[in-house]
Amino acid sequence: MINIDTDMLIPKQFLKTIKRTGLGQHLFSEMRFDDQGKEKPGFVLNQPAYRQSNILIAGENFGCGSSREHAPWALMDFGIRCVIASSFADIFYNNCFKNGILPLIVPQQVVDTLMEDAGKAPTPA
Repeated sequence: MINIDTDMLIPKQFLKTIKRTGLGQHLFSEMRFDDQGKEKPGFVLNQPAYRQSNILIAGENFGCGSSREHAPWALMDFGIRCVIASSFADIFYNNCFKNGILPLIVPQQVVDTLMEDAGKAPTPA
């Protein structure tokens, strides 16, 4: 997806903390879980091959929206250490560096190739 904003990364109801831990369980909450709190099996990070991913391949303008630092905290707490995209929102991009996440900007063609390769779904070790 393109234009993943910080509200999608960590919805506002989980911003009541100043701790950098515990937010990973809520990463992409509205996309990962249904209204009863059960995992949506179609969401990529709920699939066994990607559940323990350290690298996230994203669409352009990743991290747009409000400048909440909770977004990189949630990614880091989930285990994401690198986000690869063709572009990032400036504040999010800088917040990643401040919080130990490597945001890599690559041409869209590279993102497309990485997405295609990742779609081959290796079996987890």
